[in-house]
Amino acid sequence: MINLLSNKEEQIKNNTLEISLDSQDNKNYSLDFKSIPCNNLIVNLLNNSSVTILNIVHHSCKNITFNLRDNSHLTFNIASFEKECQNHVVVNMDDDSEFNGAYADFSNGYNEFKFDCYLNGKGARATWHLATLLKNDDKKSFEISFYHKNKETYAKMENYGVCEDSSNLSFLGSSKIIKGAHNSATHQSAKIMVFDKNCVAKASPTLCIDENDVQASHAAVVGRINEDHIFYLTSRGIEEKEAKKLITLGYLMPILSHFNNQKTIDDIKKNIERRV
Repeated sequence: MINLLSNKEEQIKNNTLEISLDSQDNKNYSLDFKSIPCNNLIVNLLNNSSVTILNIVHHSCKNITFNLRDNSHLTFNIASFEKECQNHVVVNMDDDSEFNGAYADFSNGYNEFKFDCYLNGKGARATWHLATLLKNDDKKSFEISFYHKNKETYAKMENYGVCEDSSNLSFLGSSKIIKGAHNSATHQSAKIMVFDKNCVAKASPTLCIDENDVQASHAAVVGRINEDHIFYLTSRGIEEKEAKKLITLGYLMPILSHFNNQKTIDDIKKNIERRV
């Protein structure tokens, strides 16, 4: 795996570093937010490029912009296991470009993450998957938004969270389809499982649709752990604490399917099991 910032001339202007990638064989890059030598990073994927970027997040406050040119493809995977701060990711998409994002967040403490995806080109497609676990007095906010600005665009978002103790979790964001973006589709799903009465959980996806010839849906669920599931497992000899752990693992483990680096997959598994 290649360090995204290695062998790049660091020309920083106005606290911004800009680099361009031209790869048609799906090169794999690594990126640590903390290693970015300024507050802002711009990554341009040139026409027909195909790139996978794995980001291991540490405590940071960074703004990252990805510009996907025509027919380019970006897979952006984020994994975080430590304390974080505030990070903002923006994706600008041209014709027939594709973005696949996945965020496995098993950090502790405070985290405020914002993601904005602009589907500017015809036929642009984007997906987003998130899994997060909060315990103690963790406080986290994830704001995920898609803006359909051309016809035949597609976006799908799936956010899953688990809250325990006195933690606080918010799933926010919106999907907007402008007038003229015919044959576009946008879908949202936000689900939070709450274990304890002192938790605060909010799932508030928003649809803003200005065109009739589209598909749009959203689902938001916040609820306590299903007692029937607990009863089913305990009736078969499993202790209640272990039953809750199994249910939580089943809720969060699917995020692994969106990662392709085995070491990262193993680290995510260990951190899920450590925090459950």
